[in-house]
Amino acid sequence: MPGWEIEDDDFLSIVRNLRGFMKEPHRLFLKLGIAAGVVAYSAVCWHSIEEIHYLKSFFPAKFTVEEAFYAGAIELMKVVIIGIPVLLIIGIFLYLMRRKA
Repeated sequence: MPGWEIEDDDFLSIVRNLRGFMKEPHRLFLKLGIAAGVVAYSAVCWHSIEEIHYLKSFFPAKFTVEEAFYAGAIELMKVVIIGIPVLLIIGIFLYLMRRKA
């Protein structure tokens, strides 16, 4: 089929790119770690929002504004407690990526 032939220059450029990737596998690890940290932090935030929504949907008449404020404060504390280590790891990975560049 025309256009599907691999020329020598294309093959050599692919091999060079793979060789360059194998010299720096830590960058891929750092990028994956940052992506995993962002996903984990987003999941924690989403879970907190869903928990407040769950409480409001099952106790709508009994859930006052003050109780909603306290529930929000508790969920914020949970996000901070869980999120600080995740954000710290993301920060370390970003620092290492900057230093290795």
